[in-house]
Amino acid sequence: MGRRRTGSIEIRASSIRIVFSWNGKRFRETVYLDAGRVLPPTAPNIKHAERLASDVGRAIALGAFKIGDFFPHSRQADEVQAGSVGDFLDTWFKQAELKRSTLKTYKRMKDNFWKPHIGHILLPALRHSDITTALKNGGWPSGKTRNNYLSMLSTALELAVNDEKLVRNPCARIEGATWQKKGVDPFSAGEAEAIIAHMRGKYPAQVGNMVEFWFYSGLRTGELIALDWAHVDLRDGKAVIDQSFVIDALEDTTKTGMARTVLLNTRAMAALLRQKAHTYLADKTVFLDPGTGTPWAYEQNFRKRYWMPTLKALGIRYRRAYYCRSTYATICLMAGANPAFVAQQLGHGLDVFFRDYAKWINADQDRSELVKIERQLGSFAPRVSPAEGD
Repeated sequence: MGRRRTGSIEIRASSIRIVFSWNGKRFRETVYLDAGRVLPPTAPNIKHAERLASDVGRAIALGAFKIGDFFPHSRQADEVQAGSVGDFLDTWFKQAELKRSTLKTYKRMKDNFWKPHIGHILLPALRHSDITTALKNGGWPSGKTRNNYLSMLSTALELAVNDEKLVRNPCARIEGATWQKKGVDPFSAGEAEAIIAHMRGKYPAQVGNMVEFWFYSGLRTGELIALDWAHVDLRDGKAVIDQSFVIDALEDTTKTGMARTVLLNTRAMAALLRQKAHTYLADKTVFLDPGTGTPWAYEQNFRKRYWMPTLKALGIRYRRAYYCRSTYATICLMAGANPAFVAQQLGHGLDVFFRDYAKWINADQDRSELVKIERQLGSFAPRVSPAEGD
């Protein structure tokens, strides 16, 4: 028997298929017996298939159609049962055990980018090309941002692989974008002193105290805002850094997840001793927003009210206040401090520290190191004049 069409069914040599459209897609589903065997195209079976096709049409018209109810053996039924990418991302997000700040960032990526671009696709049908097309249309401000979005999706889809909803992670073979990391951009010692003096002369005392401490302690922005008196030892001159303020909330960990003890120099101590009169008894937080009398809720409040106007008034090229931290690192290195000690004080890994601060580490030593090399070369090789080398 050849293939022939009768209404909404298709009769084949050894089977019957129901033909219908649903959600803008054309389906041809083979009819099976309950035992999982294909329904042969006998006259009674054809009538049964016609009734089934009619039932499918009515269910679709009523918006109550579920492909698995009518065609449980269908590959499409398996895909529908697995749900959409958007549904899966929501499920993944609910069980993700990550830092609160990371979850907030991932939620924004999930809801504002991935779900609008690929959320409608059934999870098993998600392809490499669906993801690369979305990334191409992302309009990324930098390759780093694009890579962060891809990393978030890949992390989520690993759960789908582990739950055996996907055979492999479709993100696995997508190459990351290349991007140039910006180097640190510290202030000079003279610029730092000018900024501190301007802050102390023009703004409330707490602002100047905080900026001086920032320049001479090397804390990250969130660590500075989160610092409380319980973690400061004024007698021994040190502070324990084990918490951070991230995206408007306090987290009981640092960026690296490791606590550290920062030894305080005389400039940092002087700023703290002046600040003690303002907050030591008033609140456990060391540095408060003088405009509200409460802990700094957002770093941008400081930036807009105090930092930007100060740099503009002094004619200093704009850099983020975060570079107070880098300024302290370069001051330490140019004073000859051991790089490993400085890295530990700032909470840096040595590899990152040497990458970012190599030119300050070597600034006064490069010429002397070259002399050592020349001395060694001269011990086993005869000197050759420029003319001899022509």
